[in-house]
Amino acid sequence: MQNPKSNYTGMLTLLKREVSRFLRVWSQTIVPPIVTSLLFILIFGYSLGSRISNIQGISYINYIIPGLLMMGVIISAYANTSSSLFIAKFQKSIQEYLIAPLSYWQIVMALTLAGVLRALLVGVGILIISLIATPITISNAPILIYFITLTSFLFSFAGIITGLWAESFDKMNVFSVFLITPLTYLGGVFYSINMLPQFWQNIAKFNPILYMVDGFRFGFLGISDINIYFSMALLFVLTLIFFIWCLYLFKKGYKIRS
Repeated sequence: MQNPKSNYTGMLTLLKREVSRFLRVWSQTIVPPIVTSLLFILIFGYSLGSRISNIQGISYINYIIPGLLMMGVIISAYANTSSSLFIAKFQKSIQEYLIAPLSYWQIVMALTLAGVLRALLVGVGILIISLIATPITISNAPILIYFITLTSFLFSFAGIITGLWAESFDKMNVFSVFLITPLTYLGGVFYSINMLPQFWQNIAKFNPILYMVDGFRFGFLGISDINIYFSMALLFVLTLIFFIWCLYLFKKGYKIRS
């Protein structure tokens, strides 16, 4: 029978290893999304913002900052777990996870928490850059924390699933390039869906990232295009589903056991 104390020690050890992994190359894992957001603020916030007076009474540059922050969080959380797990499979070190005195949920949570921490560090970096560009107020801190935390967990789980599924670097980038990135850009980061024709508003509502961006924007600015409680419920359900999915794949040994 496994000692629960040793289990949690092992989980923390794996978590520290994962955090150390992305911190060692902080110039590749933390800095790029912050720089990208800065460029978006300069290009869209100042140039395009000078032609758009405001959206729902909010200046354009202030309107897009919550979306840019959420975009950085999504991409960072997903990239951390997907790359970590894929490399572990590629180097065969994934077997060390399986023989360690750790339950499946502890392995999943150690990988996930590292992804969440990286995403939050990126989010704080983008926030600091944004504060330099324009004053920012927070309308509802609990809702803001809810959306940034659960979104970080959700896309960390999604990264784990991709890392287990992918058998090559090309396959690992499929979801990032052809699904997550387009859905993020179309998720209301740079515009309100109320600016779209009714048909495209209805289409946009099938994009789950829209609800995350919109809910996070509500936490910052106190405005939203969608019922905030529906967005909160949807995010919770998706996060729970992806967590259970990760546990199932690990328990099954999906593409990690010969």
